[in-house]
Amino acid sequence: MSVNAFIDYLRVVKRRSDRTLRQYRSILREFQKFEPATKSSFLRYLNHISSNAPKTQALKLLVVKSYLDWKVDQGLIKGERFWQSAEPPRSKTLPRYLDESEVQALIRATDDPYYRAVFKFLLSTGLRISELLSLKKSDISIMEETARIRIKGKGSKERIIAVPADVVKEAIEAGVLSRKVSARTIQRALRRYAEKAGIKKRVTPHILRHTFAVLLIEKGVPVNKIQLLLGHESLATTGIYLKIAGESVLVPKVV
Repeated sequence: MSVNAFIDYLRVVKRRSDRTLRQYRSILREFQKFEPATKSSFLRYLNHISSNAPKTQALKLLVVKSYLDWKVDQGLIKGERFWQSAEPPRSKTLPRYLDESEVQALIRATDDPYYRAVFKFLLSTGLRISELLSLKKSDISIMEETARIRIKGKGSKERIIAVPADVVKEAIEAGVLSRKVSARTIQRALRRYAEKAGIKKRVTPHILRHTFAVLLIEKGVPVNKIQLLLGHESLATTGIYLKIAGESVLVPKVV
């Protein structure tokens, strides 16, 4: 009940957008499993979100802290605000990705030309699903064997990447740029075809982005160039893929 009251407070007093309210409600629905908030239950919550990406951890902690502060102000909970000094836990897991055999199995299993082109496009460009859905034909220029794509990323920051022209041509012919579907629809299709391909991992569009980065590193593309392709602000963000690629390096005998 207090979550609904908090959301109403954000809507009426703070005038938060509907998108923000949905995001807050989703985060707090997850946190409710750890209420009433005590030092021990809060530590369990921090451990629970430790598998999330660092930015997701930071957002969840920001939302939960503001919620608990509001509950104190409303007299719903008493005592010290032990959560104020809490920091996002370090992520315990490396990004998941598909190896080359799984990529080939996924493409073979996708019998719908539209979704096959979508998956190949994501795997060949490293685009976020939101970037793909906002892409227009006017953002693309094709010159013989190469296509240049102008991408508007997070924070309206633009970047340009060059990819093989056949990938873009297939996407255009399959209607990827004209037949816009929702991100959720693509997620469901990807999950369905991954299961059909016998892939045991939980596959999402963002995992295709991770796959793009890891496969490029394994092919010897410098990490600073991959940073530009992905539109990462910090090289440290891209550097996580070096840890993954290191798993496939066979250390030679030195003694």
